[in-house]
Amino acid sequence: MHSLITKVLALGAVTAGALGLSGCAQFSDAAHGEARSHADGRADVRDAPSWLPADATDISTVVGTKSSDPATAPKSMLFTTEDGVTADRCEQVPRMSAPSLTFDEAPDPYAAQEVTKCGAWSMTSRGTRWLAWTPNTEDGK
Repeated sequence: MHSLITKVLALGAVTAGALGLSGCAQFSDAAHGEARSHADGRADVRDAPSWLPADATDISTVVGTKSSDPATAPKSMLFTTEDGVTADRCEQVPRMSAPSLTFDEAPDPYAAQEVTKCGAWSMTSRGTRWLAWTPNTEDGK
């Protein structure tokens, strides 16, 4: 009987700890004004931009949460693609903007003289790893 009570208490402690960790992550997101998510592939990204390649994998997204209009909130996306970004509406333009939200392992946007601009998004790459961001005010001017 004593063993059963110990197991129940241990399971309760583990569950409370796990719930506490997920609560910490949510608090951290709110405190920093951003929400982060990850997807294995393009099919797993809700409302994926049309320019995101079909072969995109290891997709991390960060969205600013302090904007009064979610449609204009800053966003950044980090992904891997062997095919590259080849959407018809994309063009190479001089880089003037940089992401306000980024990732430690992302390509350095400040090292890019030009970026691939696809509508409201700009992006740069290092090998097969791409960093995309919006807004991209002034890119291409």
